Amino acid sequence: MSSTEKMTVEQELAAAVAIVRIGLDRIRDAACRTEDVGPHVAALRTLYDAANPEDGVLAAVADVIGTITVSVQEVDHEDNDRVTELLDEVQSYAQDKTGERIDKALGLLSALLLICQNCRATGPDVKQMDDPFTAALFTEWPTHEQVVYCENCATARFEES
Repeated sequence: MSSTEKMTVEQELAAAVAIVRIGLDRIRDAACRTEDVGPHVAALRTLYDAANPEDGVLAAVADVIGTITVSVQEVDHEDNDRVTELLDEVQSYAQDKTGERIDKALGLLSALLLICQNCRATGPDVKQMDDPFTAALFTEWPTHEQVVYCENCATARFEES
């Protein structure tokens, strides 16, 4: 017996909404805890990524709407065609139209992403920092050369010291 058998439909849906909100809060928090553009881009890509449009949050929302649309067609109602038309439109907007706008924003923000000077990677973990090599060896220096590294390259540079 599943735990949802003891819940009303309203309770089950309220619980699902709470779970979704927690996930969305985590996406927002991951993006907004810094002023760096990388985490913002990564968070937006979890919502919609043109390279993998079926993998994001918007795709999941569109999939739910699509499944409900198919299921509601089984309900005998005189406005079924109109309901289906409206839900098909909503499904398209949820993923395609909203996704297109996110993709345009990502295009603009991507120009601001830092590029690792070693491996040429971009992403939320690429940061400007003190050179890990000289910072580890010469702790008494007041300043160090500023470098742009991803986490893996920064670790490798530190280990060289």
